[in-house]
Amino acid sequence: MELFFSAFTNGVALLVDPVLLVIIFLGTLWGVLGGGHPGGSATLTLSVMIPLTFLMTPIQAVAFLLAIMVGVNYGNSIPAVLLGLPGTPSAFLTAIDGYSLHRKGQTGLALGIMFVSSLAGQFLSIFAFVALVVPLALLTYAFLAPEYFALYFLGLVTVISLLGRDLLKGYISAGIGVAFSLVGTDPMSAVSRYSGQVQELRTGLEPIPILLGLLALSELLRQARQVYTYETFEGTINLRFPSRAQLRRCFVAILGGSVIGTLTGATPGAEATAGAVISYNQARYWSKHKEEFGKGSIEGIAANEAAQNAAQAGDMIPTLGLGIPAGGTSALVLAALLIHGIIPGPLMLRQTPEMLYAAVAGMLGATVFLVFIGWPIAKVMARVVSLDRSAVMAIVLLLILVGVYSLDQSVFSVGVTLVAGLVGYYMRQYGYSVAAAALGNILGRGLEKYLRGGILLMQNDPVAFVTRPVTAVILLLAIGFIVLGLVQSYRLRRAV
Repeated sequence: MELFFSAFTNGVALLVDPVLLVIIFLGTLWGVLGGGHPGGSATLTLSVMIPLTFLMTPIQAVAFLLAIMVGVNYGNSIPAVLLGLPGTPSAFLTAIDGYSLHRKGQTGLALGIMFVSSLAGQFLSIFAFVALVVPLALLTYAFLAPEYFALYFLGLVTVISLLGRDLLKGYISAGIGVAFSLVGTDPMSAVSRYSGQVQELRTGLEPIPILLGLLALSELLRQARQVYTYETFEGTINLRFPSRAQLRRCFVAILGGSVIGTLTGATPGAEATAGAVISYNQARYWSKHKEEFGKGSIEGIAANEAAQNAAQAGDMIPTLGLGIPAGGTSALVLAALLIHGIIPGPLMLRQTPEMLYAAVAGMLGATVFLVFIGWPIAKVMARVVSLDRSAVMAIVLLLILVGVYSLDQSVFSVGVTLVAGLVGYYMRQYGYSVAAAALGNILGRGLEKYLRGGILLMQNDPVAFVTRPVTAVILLLAIGFIVLGLVQSYRLRRAV
């Protein structure tokens, strides 16, 4: 309990810094604007701003990035209500019920429920984040190389096992990411490998250009080939705050969505969409108005919004506590921290606990700002969602490439991003997982280092390596996820 209050109060204390407050406000505003444009995913919105964090202190960078994520989660549901087009996949259920209310002339109510549920999910998940991340890290303080290898392996396997029917493609995707991470200097012998005669490859491929290509550029290319037809919003919005009776009716949906969203967010590979779907179904199960779901249910909107907003803080639990990103977006945050010389995980919480405080400050500050700006900004977003998509995508592409160049003033890094973007685009086209590839790239170096270091520690005895008690338990969990993935894949294939 003392650790909980220490992390929370120190995070709040950071908010007295006016410079940090301005940075958090700008991050929140950018997140809402980016998430509020159709197709403006968290990955794209974050990737554009990552290079800007190199001008900040590590505390400012962490708070800024997490404020963006909070803003994106709020903003992505605005086009879902107004246009029936979710900003991100996790908001698609809000699009069903929210857009139905909009067409019935109850736009203000839909946005009001969205506003309250989003903020409730954020606040509750921040408390859960602080309560869980420190104990989780404390459990791993005594870990040596074998345990860390098992932990990284479990994180990668979990992501792949939750991909559904295309399990083989998931493993191939992760292998592509790991292959990128192996280029450069051998961590044990310091000998250059897989670099050919290319001087720039001798030190390895930095994760930021790879991840921006795999996740952001490939998404831009995918969107550029899609044709979107949706109505532009016209008219005025009379925002309507939910009544007490409506809030009481949505209470169970909001609470359940917050809990489910946090737990699924903290599970590597189980993205916000999964939590949103589970929460929506649970809300329908407990509701006395089941017939309204899919036709304009305020409980459906509440459950979905609470879950997808809570998932963001849940994502940060394994990312900051263990150094294992839960998805593509948190992989970008982790890569940005690595550029700042911060290695997320137990050592970070022991040596630089201010990074945890910065995370609390970023999420809490952004949520508080949304209390004041989230309500009126919905009116502004009604115009933003109608901006020309081609112009927005061109600007985002330019910002990504300029940002990559600014990392080390190297045209080679830009080329790496372009190549990774093409690889990611064709992976998407043929059903491979760019998220698994991104996690493979982030975890690949650690997997190799801890595997080889652990075997040396065990005096080249692989049996001693895998039979260490904690290592064995974690590896058994990983095997369980592999079996679960195989069973799930088999059932899905038979169902087709």
